[in-house]
Amino acid sequence: MRRVLERVLAALHILEDSLLVGLLAALIGIAVTQIVMRNGFDSGFLWADSMLRVLVLWIGMIGALVASRNQRHISIDIAGKYLPVTAAKVVTIFNALFTVVVCFLLAKYSFEFVKIEYESPSMAFANVPTWVCESVMPVTFGLIAVRYLVVAVLTPWRAPVQEPAST
Repeated sequence: MRRVLERVLAALHILEDSLLVGLLAALIGIAVTQIVMRNGFDSGFLWADSMLRVLVLWIGMIGALVASRNQRHISIDIAGKYLPVTAAKVVTIFNALFTVVVCFLLAKYSFEFVKIEYESPSMAFANVPTWVCESVMPVTFGLIAVRYLVVAVLTPWRAPVQEPAST
């Protein structure tokens, strides 16, 4: 069972990384094409600027999801470095649970926001509804909340991380 779970997680990590790389490549490609068309040919795609804004949103959200994979999110953990192992685990659990609550609330309210956008249809670019572009927010916030819930649950049973000796 553990081996299957590890394979599923590895596949999800590859999917996340691939999606992030693909979105970044699309962003760069569209931006460069738009710049060349504007400066070289006095033309451009009408939808490109809107799509670039959406791509920035998606890259930011999926980047946050990838960062949460190994708790590499922005954090202030000065206390955890200087506390005894048990106290450091308590701080880690508290931080993870706080992150779960914040991300759950962000997922809930961003879902409400997307629902409002769905009910009052508007187009973001090229006949793509705005709610589709914004749907990344509740999904990623929900997944980040789940990841940090797992951290909170598993932290008491994890072995303490040994710092490498400085020379």
